[in-house]
Amino acid sequence: MINYSIIIPHKNIPALLQRCLNSIPRRKDVQIIVADDNSDADKVDFARFPGLNDPFVEVIFGKNENGRNGAGYARNLGLGRAKGKWLIFADADDFFMPCFRDVLDRCKDNENEVIYFYVTSVDFETTEPGIRHIPTNERLDKIRQTDNWDVAFLLFTPWGKIIKRDLVERHNIQFQEVHCANDVLFSAKVTNLSIKKEIISEVVYCISHRRNSLDDTSGLDSVILRFNVVCGASMYLKQYGKDKILHDCVFAYWRSIFLQNKIKSFKYLAECLQTVNGKRRHFRLPFTVT
Repeated sequence: MINYSIIIPHKNIPALLQRCLNSIPRRKDVQIIVADDNSDADKVDFARFPGLNDPFVEVIFGKNENGRNGAGYARNLGLGRAKGKWLIFADADDFFMPCFRDVLDRCKDNENEVIYFYVTSVDFETTEPGIRHIPTNERLDKIRQTDNWDVAFLLFTPWGKIIKRDLVERHNIQFQEVHCANDVLFSAKVTNLSIKKEIISEVVYCISHRRNSLDDTSGLDSVILRFNVVCGASMYLKQYGKDKILHDCVFAYWRSIFLQNKIKSFKYLAECLQTVNGKRRHFRLPFTVT
C-alpha cells in the first residue's frame, strides 16, 4: 500500500533537486514523483536526470503543451500520477529534515484531512539560517493559541502540509497554471474544504532562499498577476464568508509591494488589470478601494 505521494516540480536546478531527493527516505509506502516543467537542455543533462534510474522515483517530463507551464502545470502532472493516501508537496530547491521519516511513520493512519507542520529556512548562498519560515511558523503558533483556523488561509504554499488525496480528488482541486502564485487558490480550497485538521510540532521541512527564485520576482507583471490570483482566492472564499482575513492580509502586504513598484493606489492597479495584454476587460475588485 502506498501511504504517501511526494510531488516535486522542477525546472533547471538538477543539483538542488538531487539534494531534495536525498532527503526523502526510500520505502515501499512512499511514491516520489518529479514533474519537470520543460527544463532547458543547456542546463539539464536529461540522460542523467535526478531520480531517472531510481526505482523509488517516477520522473515526468513536460511536453511543451500550448498554454501549460510553470510549477502549477508540473504539480498537476504529479497529481495525475499520485496513488498515495496522502499528498506531500516539496519545491525542488528545498529539502526535508531528518525527522521526516518518523513523521511519515506516525501520520500514515491519522484521521485528519490536513496535517500542518513547522518549517525552517536557510540562505542558498551562505547556508546560514534564514527568515522565510518565520511567517509560516508564527501563523501556526497563532492557530494553536487561539484555535482560529481561519488563519490557515494565510498559509498559501502547498508545502508545510500533509493532505489527504481523497480530499483533493473529491473536490477536483487543481493548481492554477500561471508563472507565479499558482498555489494560492489550491491552498485556499484545501483549507476551506477540509473539516478535520491538525498541527504537529516537528520542524519537518527546510526552505532554501534563492534571490533569483520566483519568490523574488517583483516586476510589474508579476505584481499584477499575484494580486489577481489572491483576488480570485478571496472571491472564492467570499462564497463561504471566509474572506475577511485574506482581505486584511492582501491590503497590508500588497500595498507595500505596490509602493516598491511605484504603484500608488489600488485604483491604478485596477486600471492595469483592465488592460492586461492590451485588451480592456471588466475587472471587479472583491473589496472597495479609495
